Amino acid sequence: MAKLTEKTFEALEYLQAHGGRATTVEMMSALGCEKIASITGRVNSLVKNELAYREKVEVEGEDKPLTYVQLTDAGMNFVQDAE
Repeated sequence: MAKLTEKTFEALEYLQAHGGRATTVEMMSALGCEKIASITGRVNSLVKNELAYREKVEVEGEDKPLTYVQLTDAGMNFVQDAE
Protein backbone atom coordinates (compact mmCIF):
# COMPACT_ATOMS: atom_id res chain seq x y z
CA MET A 1 0.00 0.00 0.00
CA ALA A 2 1.22 3.50 -0.82
CA LYS A 3 2.42 5.76 1.96
CA LEU A 4 1.56 9.38 1.25
CA THR A 5 2.93 12.57 2.74
CA GLU A 6 0.57 14.59 4.88
CA LYS A 7 0.07 17.19 2.12
CA THR A 8 -0.56 14.55 -0.56
CA PHE A 9 -3.02 12.75 1.73
CA GLU A 10 -4.77 16.09 2.28
CA ALA A 11 -5.23 16.38 -1.51
CA LEU A 12 -6.56 12.83 -1.66
CA GLU A 13 -9.04 13.52 1.15
CA TYR A 14 -10.21 16.68 -0.63
CA LEU A 15 -10.90 14.70 -3.80
CA GLN A 16 -12.65 11.91 -1.87
CA ALA A 17 -14.89 14.48 -0.18
CA HIS A 18 -15.76 16.16 -3.49
CA GLY A 19 -16.93 13.22 -5.56
CA GLY A 20 -13.49 12.08 -6.65
CA ARG A 21 -12.95 14.84 -9.21
CA ALA A 22 -11.79 18.46 -9.12
CA THR A 23 -9.75 20.89 -11.17
CA THR A 24 -6.22 21.72 -10.11
CA VAL A 25 -7.36 25.34 -9.65
CA GLU A 26 -10.15 24.25 -7.27
CA MET A 27 -7.68 22.12 -5.34
CA MET A 28 -5.14 24.95 -5.11
CA SER A 29 -7.74 27.29 -3.66
CA ALA A 30 -9.22 24.78 -1.23
CA LEU A 31 -5.85 23.56 0.03
CA GLY A 32 -4.31 27.02 0.34
CA CYS A 33 -1.61 26.53 -2.29
CA GLU A 34 -0.19 29.75 -3.71
CA LYS A 35 1.84 28.16 -6.51
CA ILE A 36 0.82 25.61 -9.11
CA ALA A 37 3.96 23.62 -8.31
CA SER A 38 2.59 22.92 -4.83
CA ILE A 39 -0.49 21.14 -6.13
CA THR A 40 1.38 19.59 -9.07
CA GLY A 41 3.69 17.72 -6.71
CA ARG A 42 0.77 16.35 -4.71
CA VAL A 43 -1.08 15.27 -7.85
CA ASN A 44 2.10 13.71 -9.30
CA SER A 45 2.37 11.56 -6.18
CA LEU A 46 -1.27 10.46 -6.44
CA VAL A 47 -0.79 9.60 -10.13
CA LYS A 48 2.49 7.75 -9.45
CA ASN A 49 0.71 5.64 -6.82
CA GLU A 50 -2.17 4.96 -9.25
CA LEU A 51 -4.64 6.70 -6.94
CA ALA A 52 -5.58 9.36 -9.51
CA TYR A 53 -5.13 10.45 -13.10
CA ARG A 54 -5.25 13.76 -14.94
CA GLU A 55 -7.79 14.67 -17.59
CA LYS A 56 -7.57 17.77 -19.79
CA VAL A 57 -10.97 19.16 -20.75
CA GLU A 58 -11.57 21.85 -23.37
CA VAL A 59 -14.02 24.44 -22.02
CA GLU A 60 -15.75 26.94 -24.25
CA GLY A 61 -14.55 30.46 -23.49
CA GLU A 62 -11.31 29.30 -21.84
CA ASP A 63 -7.93 29.93 -23.47
CA LYS A 64 -6.55 26.57 -22.48
CA PRO A 65 -7.98 23.26 -21.31
CA LEU A 66 -8.81 22.78 -17.64
CA THR A 67 -6.92 20.01 -15.87
CA TYR A 68 -9.12 17.76 -13.81
CA VAL A 69 -7.77 15.30 -11.27
CA GLN A 70 -9.90 12.16 -11.08
CA LEU A 71 -9.47 9.50 -8.42
CA THR A 72 -9.20 5.88 -9.50
CA ASP A 73 -11.18 3.21 -7.67
CA ALA A 74 -8.07 2.62 -5.55
CA GLY A 75 -7.95 6.34 -4.74
CA MET A 76 -11.61 6.45 -3.75
CA ASN A 77 -11.09 3.51 -1.39
CA PHE A 78 -7.66 4.50 -0.05
CA VAL A 79 -7.31 4.94 3.69
CA GLN A 80 -3.90 5.78 5.07
CA ASP A 81 -2.80 3.63 8.00
CA ALA A 82 -2.05 5.64 11.13
CA GLU A 83 1.39 5.05 12.57
